[in-house]
Formats: sequence, structure tokens, C-alpha cells
Amino acid sequence: KQWYQRRVAITAGIEFDTLIGHLQDIVLEVGFQDLQDGFLSEHSDEFDEEEENKLVYMEIYNSYITKIEGYISKRLKDLHPSFQMDLLLSMIQSRRDEVDPELFDTLASFADFVLFKETMLNYKSQRDNEMGEFPTLVVTSMACGLPRS
Repeated sequence: KQWYQRRVAITAGIEFDTLIGHLQDIVLEVGFQDLQDGFLSEHSDEFDEEEENKLVYMEIYNSYITKIEGYISKRLKDLHPSFQMDLLLSMIQSRRDEVDPELFDTLASFADFVLFKETMLNYKSQRDNEMGEFPTLVVTSMACGLPRS
């Protein structure tokens, strides 16, 4: 009986390591990055700096979580047909110290609405700056240093 339990534990350990390795690869894939970038691009204009959150933010956040989990789940099932998301999440929680801290932070960020909103606002700000639209504060401070005619 002990031999069987040890074999199950070893098999679970190998499966966990394999899934974590696949997960690390998936979050770095171009397809995953494109999914995130496309979602941020499509929805970032809905967000503003006001402290009070709008109802639409939660709808967008839930849609984001659904897309992210769907992508990760599909990719993991492609690579590991017996994959089950709830089992992986349970293993990650119970073996958190075995997960690369950067990967864990990435995964945790998907479940953090405040971080999601900050990401949306940062994306929007960066995009606007790249398009030549500067925040009012920057334009105002630059104008204050110009000589008046």
C-alpha cells in the first residue's frame, strides 16, 4: 500500500511539474499576448481614473477572466488531454512554494480586479501617449515653461 501511495505522489508531482511548465510556456505565447492586447485595446476606453467603479467594469472583467481561462484551459487540454482546471488551481494553491513566483503573480493578477483596472488604465495611458495624446498635466506643465509673447 505504501508503494502505491508513493507512486501516486510521484506521478502527481510529475504531472504538476509538467502542467506548470506548460502554463509558463502558454502565458509567454504570442497567441496569449495577442489575446490580452486585443482585449485591452477593445475595452480600455471604458475605464477612467475615477475612484468609483462603474458596473460595466465588472462585466468587462468577467469577460476577461472567461477569455483568459478559456485560452489557458484549451491550450493545456491540447497539450495534456486529461487536464482539469479545478485540479490545477487546487494543486497551485497547495503547492504555491513550488510555483515560480513570477508565474504565480501572473496567475494571481488574473483574479485581482483592482490590478485589472490598473492594467486597463495603464494600457489606455500608454496607447494615448504613443498616439501623441499627452495627459493634460504634462501639456500644462510644458506650457508653463514657455515664454509668453
